[in-house]
Amino acid sequence: MAIRIKDIAKKLNLSESTVSRALADHHRISDETKVKVKKMAEELNYRPNLIAKSLKAKSTKTIGLIIDDITNPFYPEIVKGSEEAANKNGLNIILCNSDYSTEKENDYLNILLSKCVDGVLMMPAGKKLPIINLLKEANTPLVFIDVKPSEKINVSCVYTDQEYGAYIATKYLIEHGHQKIALVNGPSNFSSCQQFESGYMKALNSYKIPINNEYIKIFNLKASGAFTAMKSLISIETNKRPTAALFISDINAVAAYDAIFESGLKIPKDFSIIGNDDIPTSKNFYPPLSTIAHPKYDIGKKAVEILINELEQNKSALFEHIRYEPRLIIRKSTSSIK
Repeated sequence: MAIRIKDIAKKLNLSESTVSRALADHHRISDETKVKVKKMAEELNYRPNLIAKSLKAKSTKTIGLIIDDITNPFYPEIVKGSEEAANKNGLNIILCNSDYSTEKENDYLNILLSKCVDGVLMMPAGKKLPIINLLKEANTPLVFIDVKPSEKINVSCVYTDQEYGAYIATKYLIEHGHQKIALVNGPSNFSSCQQFESGYMKALNSYKIPINNEYIKIFNLKASGAFTAMKSLISIETNKRPTAALFISDINAVAAYDAIFESGLKIPKDFSIIGNDDIPTSKNFYPPLSTIAHPKYDIGKKAVEILINELEQNKSALFEHIRYEPRLIIRKSTSSIK
C-alpha cells in the first residue's frame, strides 16, 4: 500500500498540512520539523503523488515528442537536443515512435493528452490541420519539427530547408557533368519529400535539363523500398541509365549501395550517390557517402525553446518559423563525368 502524507502525520502526531509544507520546504516550518518529517518519509519509503501535485500546479513538467522512426540514425541528435534543452528547464520528455503511421500518431497524441503533458513536439506523419485542431481544443502548445510552414499551418515550426538542400546537391551534380540524375524520394504526403522533389526539379529547370519521370522513384521510406528503387534504375537500358542519384535519406542511400554492388556496378564509377541527413556513420560507408548535412541537435534544442516560450507566454506568443540552411558535404561517392 502506498504511504500517504496522512500516514507520516499520524506517526509524528502532526497535522497533514504541516507535513505537506515541511516536505515542500515551506519557510514557515522550522528546520527541526522539516528534518523529522523528511526522516520519517524516508523510513516509510514515501513517494509523492506527482499526478495530484501536477493537477494542483496545472503543470506536469512533461512534454511529448513524437518522431517518425526511432531506428533512423537521423533522429537521436534531434532527441538529444530536445532532451537537454528540456532538462535544463526542469522538463521531462515522453518519447513516442509513430513509425510513419497516422494511426499510431493519433493514438500517441491521445495518450499524451490523457497524461496532461504541457506541450507537444512532433514530426507529423499525417495531415497537419487535424493535429493542430486537436491540440488547440486541448489548449496544449504544439511545435512541428522538420516541417516547412505554409499559409495553412498556424503553428510554430523548426525545419531544415529541404528544397534548398536538394537544389544544391542536384546543382553540384550538374556542374560536374551529370545530366541524367535520378531522385529516390518518399511519398508526397510528407512535406519534406515534397520540398526535396521541388529542389531537385528547380535545379534541373535552371539548367534547362528535361525532367525524366522514369528517373523519379517514390517509395515508402523503408530501406527495402530504396533497394527496389535502385534496382529499377539499374534495369534501365545502359545508354539511358542515370549516372547519378539523389536520395531522401542516408539510410536509403546505403540500401542503394547494396543494389549497385549486387549488380556488379561501382560507386562512383557507374553511379554517383548523394544522401541526405549526414548521419554519424555516413562517412564510414565504402565509399564514404556524399550527403546533405542538417543541424539536427540545434533543431531539437530550438523546438523545445520555442515550446517553453509559448508556455511562459501563456500560449499567446506569436508563432515562430525557424529555418535552418543545410550544407552539402562531398565525399567519395560522387565523381565528375568528363
